[in-house]
Amino acid sequence: MTPIRSLLLVPPLLLAGCATEPEVDDGISLLSPRRQLIRLSVDLRGVHPTPAELEAIQADPSLYEDFADRWLDDPRLLPRMREVFNQRFLTVTGATYGHAFPGASGAQVAAAVAEEPLRLIERIIDQDLPYSEVVTADYTMANPLLAAMWDLDRADGSEWAPARYTDGRVHAGVLSMSSVWLRYPSMGGNANRHRANALSKMLLCDDYLSRPIVLNRAAVDQLTVDPETAISTNDTCQSCHSTLDPLSANFFGFFYYEDDDGDASMYRPENEPAWMEYAGDAPAYYGVPTASMAELGQRITEDPRFVDCAVTTVWEGLTQRRLTDADWEEIQRHRAVFEDSGLTVKPLVKSVVMSREYRAAEIADEALAERLPTVRMASPAQLESIVLDLTGYRWTFGGLPGLSSHGMGLPVLTGGVDGINVTQRGYEASVGGVFVQERLAWSAAWAVASHDLDPGRTDEAILLAYVKRDDSPDTAAAAFDAQIRALYERVTGIPLPVDATEPADLMVLWRQLHSVEGSSEAAWAGVLSAVLRDPLVLHY
Repeated sequence: MTPIRSLLLVPPLLLAGCATEPEVDDGISLLSPRRQLIRLSVDLRGVHPTPAELEAIQADPSLYEDFADRWLDDPRLLPRMREVFNQRFLTVTGATYGHAFPGASGAQVAAAVAEEPLRLIERIIDQDLPYSEVVTADYTMANPLLAAMWDLDRADGSEWAPARYTDGRVHAGVLSMSSVWLRYPSMGGNANRHRANALSKMLLCDDYLSRPIVLNRAAVDQLTVDPETAISTNDTCQSCHSTLDPLSANFFGFFYYEDDDGDASMYRPENEPAWMEYAGDAPAYYGVPTASMAELGQRITEDPRFVDCAVTTVWEGLTQRRLTDADWEEIQRHRAVFEDSGLTVKPLVKSVVMSREYRAAEIADEALAERLPTVRMASPAQLESIVLDLTGYRWTFGGLPGLSSHGMGLPVLTGGVDGINVTQRGYEASVGGVFVQERLAWSAAWAVASHDLDPGRTDEAILLAYVKRDDSPDTAAAAFDAQIRALYERVTGIPLPVDATEPADLMVLWRQLHSVEGSSEAAWAGVLSAVLRDPLVLHY
């Protein structure tokens, strides 16, 4: 039997191939209109386009920009952007940090704490606010659970709504959120340096720990005996600590002593002067004194790296690339759009998805081709939402979604992050990813077959609209052929060629399964699982 394409990982060039002659300009060949729209939809909405949308783009490729504009206002953009920014902030970990609340599960507590900063970013995007609000907002975001846990003054409204802490802290977006400093703790001699570096990584894309440092033996010995003196007197140490320590001094209101009463989420104004007891550097931002979190937020917005980092975060999240020096010219085009829009995120997103690099199928320039992938891999959350949209099935364990709950382990197996041990997305095909897709396909396929072939069904079929429960390849060969072709087009977005072997091969599979099980549901579940395992579901 000819191998079915759904059981193979096809080469990248095949995935990127075009149904029509690709447009070529400056050495970049674009994906076919269908594949462009699939990529756009998965990246902006987390689902495949509908058949009607694919037919429209096939008939008129110039509609691509219209679809981009429409989907930038689609509510499904917001969870996608939370996912993109979480790859930078890494606050979604599945941890509760010891918190509990009557009537709430651990998973609900973990989600409420983890999403506080991401929901602020969501609001900024949804309401077209300037991204600078991420460090200047005079409020936080809370759902009813978070508001009750931390005694927040929450406005009535949607599930997540603006709220204010009532403990006297100065609000400054993510800088004043308890959830952020729970995720990035600091106690004892660390003196908030971990927090300062976390802020630098999140908002400036600058990791102090990645800087090359060379210490001689005398400096190492001094650090062992008297670290604070070594840090303040050694030139090599000061190359980082001259800016890191004044930045760290801003966060002592959240500093937690193990013998303190209360929990680590509390703000303690009496601890604000504690910087004097540690490194001795007064609160500042790169040489400019700061008297409050609000002033710190304002200084951050004036740093060009803040804008660069926002652009890089969106660009990396949508293109599945990691920024190199060679990419700065490309990045600057998007940065100009971002600045011209008043730092609103949607125009930045549009700039990225409209670029030829984003829509590339092949690249003539070898250096660019080396760093620009022409095939994307769906994240665990994208795979989950794609299959849910196609089949109506969500894979859950104990009531929790398997591919978007970070306490499960499955997201990491599928190339995702857990925020603690795995902090960078995997973009290469892996055994784990294929294994998870296989198991998800089995479960979703059985759910669809059981629903669609139920003799008592009164609603519309999900996927099996061409065949009936009692049909077989011998009695309804044309219906089987049409059904299998329709399945591939709906699930992958790409029609099978006229001479494709998949319909005949899957009819053989159907017969084999039916001969063993004696069940149309089981036979069609096997066929459906083969289609749902097509590489074009996981790779787009």
